[in-house]
Amino acid sequence: MSRFVIPSGSSGPAVIGGALGALALPGESIAPVQQVVLDAVIARFGPPDAPRVDQIEPWTAAQVASVVTDPDERALLAHLVVALELMVHPLRPELETHVERYLRDVGVASPYVAITRDTARHHVRRLHADLIRNSWYTEQTIEGIFKGHLGELVRSKLAYYAIGDDQSIARRWRALEDCQEGSWGRGVAEFYSVHHFPFPGEHHGIYEVGALHDWVHVLADYSTDAEGEVDVFAFIAATMEDPRGFVQFVFTLALFQNASVDTVGGIPIPIARADTLDEAGAADRLVESWWRASKCTADVMGGVDHFSLADVPLDELRGRWQIPSRATPGPGALDPAARRSVRVDLTGHHQSR
Repeated sequence: MSRFVIPSGSSGPAVIGGALGALALPGESIAPVQQVVLDAVIARFGPPDAPRVDQIEPWTAAQVASVVTDPDERALLAHLVVALELMVHPLRPELETHVERYLRDVGVASPYVAITRDTARHHVRRLHADLIRNSWYTEQTIEGIFKGHLGELVRSKLAYYAIGDDQSIARRWRALEDCQEGSWGRGVAEFYSVHHFPFPGEHHGIYEVGALHDWVHVLADYSTDAEGEVDVFAFIAATMEDPRGFVQFVFTLALFQNASVDTVGGIPIPIARADTLDEAGAADRLVESWWRASKCTADVMGGVDHFSLADVPLDELRGRWQIPSRATPGPGALDPAARRSVRVDLTGHHQSR
């Protein structure tokens, strides 16, 4: 399985019906936030005459299995169900068990069920460990070590703690200030300036691997408040070819939606909170981020060399990769923080202001 793109077409009704069947115990309804998100999914990915969630009967696992036969689409259904499951709190153990059994009966075993199980049973330390273990950032860090970048990775980490710095890393990022106006690299430099973030390699600068998502903040035009972090990692999850990108989105739900995690690497996240998706328009913005990502033709997090594209105009890249403009209102990447913003580094560090 690759990108987390919501299935549509002939399997679309089965996916929605399956989500309804998985996410509610017999005789119960799904949570309001789940209904709002699914209605937004139907509006974005379904046909114009598609019924609303409250007009759809839940499907049995056998019904779903008979229609959704492609292994990738089954896995994507599981990802959608896991994401929706983690939007509610508290997550009841009996519901988590029902979801796990339902997905197994459909014929899919999600590698991330352990995350929902830990959430439902309040195993916070195990949850955090599962998130880190399954993280794309962790894989990239390990890969960097095997490629001989251990010293660079260590210096980048130490710079965060203001134990020395790495001027070679810092110079590379500061050089983005010299890119032409309107370019991707200049946008990233302005992003750091607007939010008063030090560059990687500077004292308290974000770990360089974690800083890669800043390029996506700018490209997709998402802010750094709680809602913006949910949106940018939703966009990343749906554009990454590596399915571990989905874990980064799950991590943001743990931080900003179900409040099961309020630290990263043992460090408190000041704006960790619950119910970000209850904010007006937030569910629509989340689903729009999935929809925009479904149109994008590039893996903009793990599949491009960001610095080699630093001088390319943002508008050109958005056109080249077929990224639609945002339609739902909300703060963008370069908007001064109207609300408190956070420097989230899901590799294990953060900065806030």
